[in-house]
Formats: sequence, structure tokens, C-alpha cells
Amino acid sequence: MYLSTMTFVLAALPLILLLYYLVPQKWKPEFMLCCSLLLYGWGTPVRVLFLGAYICYDYSAGLLLEKFRKKRVFCTVLLIFSCLLQAAALTALRLVTQSDVPALLPVGTALFTLQGLGYLISVYRNDHPAAVRFRDLALYLSFFPTIYAGPLLTYGEFQEALSARRSNILTLGAGLSHFIRGLAEKVILGDTLYYLFLELRHADPAEMSVLTAWLTVVTFWLFLYFELQGYAQMARGLGECFGIKLPKNFHQPFLSGSITDFFRNWNMTVSAWFRSFFRSSISKTTSPVWQRSLAQVLSGCAMGFWYGTGPCFLLWGLIMGLLLLLEQTSFAGRLKKNYVGGLIYAMTIQQFTWVLFFADSLQEAALYWKCMIGFGSDLVDRYSFYFFNSYIVLLLICAYLATGLFRDLAERTSKSKPGRIARFMMPAVDVVLLVFCFAFLLYPDVPTAI
Repeated sequence: MYLSTMTFVLAALPLILLLYYLVPQKWKPEFMLCCSLLLYGWGTPVRVLFLGAYICYDYSAGLLLEKFRKKRVFCTVLLIFSCLLQAAALTALRLVTQSDVPALLPVGTALFTLQGLGYLISVYRNDHPAAVRFRDLALYLSFFPTIYAGPLLTYGEFQEALSARRSNILTLGAGLSHFIRGLAEKVILGDTLYYLFLELRHADPAEMSVLTAWLTVVTFWLFLYFELQGYAQMARGLGECFGIKLPKNFHQPFLSGSITDFFRNWNMTVSAWFRSFFRSSISKTTSPVWQRSLAQVLSGCAMGFWYGTGPCFLLWGLIMGLLLLLEQTSFAGRLKKNYVGGLIYAMTIQQFTWVLFFADSLQEAALYWKCMIGFGSDLVDRYSFYFFNSYIVLLLICAYLATGLFRDLAERTSKSKPGRIARFMMPAVDVVLLVFCFAFLLYPDVPTAI
């Protein structure tokens, strides 16, 4: 059951929160685990079998790594085998998704695969002992607020957050407020932009105008942000309802002055995972320069593979890995001194590389790039002029909200008199947002009409 459905918001969430605050403190983790498995398998119980297989394997492998810690060869072979096995499983599941039975496949596979591998690598490094209680690892891998789109935590971070949880009426209120705002970002903005993107995708890349190509890419860029940020915000809100503090996953990524800064601010917990577990496993600071450079490029390729299977995603990862390497070895200092130039450079790179996320092939991506640099059939046609004239205000509002400047302005003015009045009115604003969310969920034709 997704977090952005009427069933979850109106039925599952109120019931879960009511029971959670009634369950004795020592049984709360077991209760959250039961809720996570129930919601994950809602409508398609067979999905729990996939997740259960991952949990059982990681639990067993972790105990083996702990027991035979002194036998480094055995532990290394087991860790490499685990990484290859789960990468192969993720690839196979994605390939099957393209068949006629995608509903049978588990959602969030990419996330709990990373969390499971991170757990095994941490045990191998002796960062923390293996989980003795099956419940601890099962809850970590299946925690329902984070399993769909993050944020991603290490096993140690999750256990610390779980141990330090403090739930009361204040955390519940703040958590519900964050959840509603995340729901609004996903349902009102993300879904509307997605329908607009689908309409723009009807244009033939071989005959589209320059403006159509740019409108398609910008719309996808904004849709992807509000989709992922909305889910991450909902997850943080739900975590706060349970007294669990979850990290931020996005922080003004589109104001980044370099690709390096972009990955520090975009899907931050995933980027941090690849830096901490993948790149550092291949190369350390004492390694030769060529080995560190190779690790950087391979890390980008692995990140591209994690986002999706196919040559487009691998090319995206390769481009990002090479750019990160060039920035770190050549012109990082220049970008820091010239923020405006770095911002234009990073923004341009983002727009061109986002094409690889939605293009069906490298040939189609090349056609989009051709149009974007000015070699479309026309600069503007009637099709693109209609969409530009109809939706430019919506796109500008979404672009402004995506920068996070509005949120920063609200925080800076929170202590002023207008800010205190606005903060006092926030519960009413949340109610209005929730009503709009219900309208969009009940009437899916609303985003299309907009």
C-alpha cells in the first residue's frame, strides 16, 4: 500500500497511529514490523515473500560474517558473492517488470537491496556487530515509511534512531504536518507535472521543436523532484509520528554550483551510501591516484545501474562519474570562486542528462539533445506554444518551490510578527492542503484537466 493513497491516509494511518500509542513501549518495534509487512503485502501478499527472502539471506549472511570474522578470505568471498547475488536479483526483477506481471513484483527493491548490502559491508568492516534478533534487521529493511523512496539509513543509524525515539502529542502533530506537506508535493505538484510530461511525450522527437524538447525535459525534472521529495517528506513525517528522526534527503539541489554539490544535495542518503560503501570499498585515500579515479567513475556507473537497468542509465552514471572526477581533479576551485557560472554549468548538465532517465533508447536521447541545442524542426511550433502559454505559470511556481527558497523565507521570518501569524495559521493551511490532496486522489482526472 503506497503512502499516497486514500486507503492509507483515511484508514490505515489513523488506525496504525492509534494502536501504536496504545501498545506498550517494549512491543512497539514488533508492532511497527507487523504494520510494515502488512502494508507492503497489501493487495499482493506474494510480495512479502520477496522481501522475506532478502531479510533471511542478509540475516544469515550477517551471522556468518560475525562468526567467521577472523577468516578474512571466507568473509571476503561471502561478501562479494552477496553483492553479486543481490545485484543479479535486482536486475532480474527489473527485467521481469517489463513483462505482463509487474504487479507481482516488490516495490522498493532497489532501496532495501542497498540497505541490506550496506548492513553486510558494515558487519564485514566491524562497524557494528551483526543483528542477533531477527526482528531488528527485519524492521530495518521493511520499515514502511522509508521502503518506497527513502531516506536511506545505515543499520547503525536506524538502531540509534529507534533507541532514541520519543513519541508524544507534539511529535505526532509535527509529524502529521510534515506528512501532509509531503503528500501535497507528491499528489498536487508531482502528479500534475507527470500528466503534463506524458502529454509532451506524445510529440515525435524526430520532428519536435526546440521549445517542446526543453518543456519536456524541464517538466520531467520538476516531476522527478516533487515525486521523490514528496515521498521523502512523507517518510520523515511518519517517522516523527513514531518518535523516530529520519534524515533529510534533499536540500536545494537545483541551486548547486557544481555536480559534486548537486549529489551532496540530491537524494543525499543514496549518494552518501555510494560514497561510503561502494567507492571507499574500491579505493582508500592511500590508494594510487589512478585507483581512486577509477573508483569514482565506477561509483557513478553503479549509481546509474541502481537508478535503472539499460544503456541510458549506465551512460548517465558514466557521465556523472567522469564529471565528478574532473571537478575533483581539475576545476573544483574555479567553480567555488564563480558560483553563477557553476550554477549555469550544473543546471545545464542536469537538463541534458535527465533525458537519459526517460528516453526509451540512446537514439531517442540523441534526438532530444539535437533538438535542445537548436536543431529541432522549428524553434517554436503551435504545439509547444500552446503548452508554454498554458503552463508556464505552473512551471515557474514549481521551479521556485523546488529551489527551497520559499521554505527558507518562511524560516527566516518565523520570529517576526507576520511569521508568527503564519505559523499560527499553519494547521489551517495543512487542512486545506489535505482537502486538495483528497480532491486529487478521488478525482484522478483533475491533474489532466489542469
